[in-house]
Amino acid sequence: MTVVPLNVRLTDPPVALIMSAAYVEQELAAEFGHLPPCFLPVATQRLYEHQRSLFPADWVVHVALPESFDLPPIDRARMAALNLSPLSLPDGLSLGGAVASALERIAGADRPVVILHGDTLVDRLPVVASDWLAVAERGEGYAWAEVELDGGRVVGLETVEAGAARERPRPVLCGAFAFGSGAGLVGAIDRAEGDFIQGILRYATEHRVSVVPVAAWYDFGHVQTFFRSRRVVSSARSFNTLQIDGRIARKISADTDKMRAEAYWLDAVPPEIRIYAARLLREGSDPDGRRFYETEYAYLPTLAELFVFGTLGRTAWMRVLQSCRQFLVATATATEPRASGDAALAALILDKTERRLRDFADATGFSVDAGLRLDGRPLPSLMRIAADLADRVDLRSGRPTCVMHGDFCFSNILYDSRVQRVRVIDPRGTIAGTPTIYGDLRYDLAKLAHSIVGRYDQIIAGRYTTLPDDGRHFGITFETAPHHAMLAEALPGFVVDGVSADGAEVQAITAGLFLSMLPLHADRPDRQRAFIANALRLYSALEQAQDKAA
Repeated sequence: MTVVPLNVRLTDPPVALIMSAAYVEQELAAEFGHLPPCFLPVATQRLYEHQRSLFPADWVVHVALPESFDLPPIDRARMAALNLSPLSLPDGLSLGGAVASALERIAGADRPVVILHGDTLVDRLPVVASDWLAVAERGEGYAWAEVELDGGRVVGLETVEAGAARERPRPVLCGAFAFGSGAGLVGAIDRAEGDFIQGILRYATEHRVSVVPVAAWYDFGHVQTFFRSRRVVSSARSFNTLQIDGRIARKISADTDKMRAEAYWLDAVPPEIRIYAARLLREGSDPDGRRFYETEYAYLPTLAELFVFGTLGRTAWMRVLQSCRQFLVATATATEPRASGDAALAALILDKTERRLRDFADATGFSVDAGLRLDGRPLPSLMRIAADLADRVDLRSGRPTCVMHGDFCFSNILYDSRVQRVRVIDPRGTIAGTPTIYGDLRYDLAKLAHSIVGRYDQIIAGRYTTLPDDGRHFGITFETAPHHAMLAEALPGFVVDGVSADGAEVQAITAGLFLSMLPLHADRPDRQRAFIANALRLYSALEQAQDKAA
C-alpha cells in the first residue's frame, strides 16, 4: 500500500488531530487486549505510525488517547520522534465531546482543523485546504454515516444500520475530515449536544462543506474490517513475496528449494498435526521461474503481534501456551524411530552456525574471533561462544526424530481465540538440503523460547534500545509489559516429552539461533548488532545460571 501525505494549501499548518480517545470494541479487545485503536498492530508497527505518514513531516499531529491508558515509554519516545503529541482525555466522552475537549486543550478552536479517526487509514488525504469530508463506497456489515449532497454541498448525514437496503447507495464518511473553523466545529458540536455526526451537519449549514472521495479506505475499527484492512499492509521478508487476495495467501520466492520444502511439510504431516497447520491448496512455478505455494488465508493475529503490541492477560496467554504445548505434544509423538534426532539437531546447530558466522564476517568485516563486552563485562568471541553453546547440547541423547516445524517462533504462529488453537505457517521442511518433516523437538522448543525470553519479535519490530555503536561493546534493553515476565516465568513448567523449554540445552540452542541468523539480515546492520547483543545477553545469563547451580 502506498501512502500519500496531505499537501494542503494553507499559510500556517492547521490543527492535526488523530482521535483515539476510546478503547477498541469488545471483539478486538478479545484479540489484542485493551488498546486505543491507533495502537493496534499493523505490519510490525502500531497503526499510528502508518497514520502519521499521511500528514506533512513538519506538522505537529496531536493524538487523543484515553486518560486511563498507560502510554508505554517506548511509544512515548517513538511518538516524539515522529512529531506526534499525545493528548490524554477523560474516559467516557462521546466522540463529539472528545473532539471539542481536544480542540479546547490545544487552543485549536480559532484555527482550521484536520481530523483522522484513530481506527482509519486511507491511501491519501485530500489536497483541498478545508471544509471537506472524505467519503468512500459503503462497506458491508456495519453501520455507516451516509452523506446526502445537493449541488456538491453536504446537506444531510444519516447513520444507516448494517444490512439496510438502499435503491441508490450513497457515499459514507470514512473517518477523515477538515474544517476551516475549529471554533465553528466546537460550537456546532455543542449545539448538537456532543453528537459528532450531528455536529458536522450543523457545521455544514453554516459553511459550504464538500465531499472528497478517497481511492482506498482501511477501517481497523471492527474485528472483520481490521483483518481485511491489515492484509493490505502485510509485509514479507526480503527474500520472498507474500500475495494475499483475501481468500488465498501465495508465498513466492526465487529460493525454489525453500518453497518446495515448506510446501512438502504442509502436505506431508499427519492429520493430527495438520489441524494445527495452514491448509495447503497448491504449489507451482510462476512465469519468472520462481516457486510458489498457496494456502488458505486465515484472518487471525500472529503471536508476535500479541506479544509485542497486545495487552492480553494471564488467562488468555495461558490458553495460548496450552495450545502451543498441544501442538508440540502432537509433533513429539509422531516419531521416526529409525532416524536420529541428535543427528538432525547437530545439522541445525553445528555446521550451519559456524558457516553463517563466517559468512557474516566476510560480508561485514566484523571479527568473529575477537573478544567482546556486554555492559562492560568481557565475553569470548562469537565463534567461541557458538562452540561453547554447542558443547552444552547433548548430541548423544538417543532421542528419535519427530515431526518438527523448524521455525516455531511467534511470527509463524497464528492464534484462533474462538477455538483456542494455534495454526502454524512457514515451516522449515528441510535439514541439510533434504526435504523432511522430521527433526528434533528441542529445536522447536528453542524457537519458541527465542520469542519469549529471546525477544526476537521485539527486535524485528524495533521495540528495543542498544548501546551506541562503538565496535565491540554491546548492550540491549527491551520494552517490558506484564505478559512478557509472566510468559518467561511459565517456561520452566512448559515440558514436552520430558524436555523443558527452560532447560539448559534449550537455552543454549536459543542463544545460538541469534548467531546463526546474522547473515540473513544483511539489509539491517542495526538489527544485526541487536542480534549480537542479544546473543551475548542470553549467553551471559546461561553462564550465570550455571555458576549458581555449581
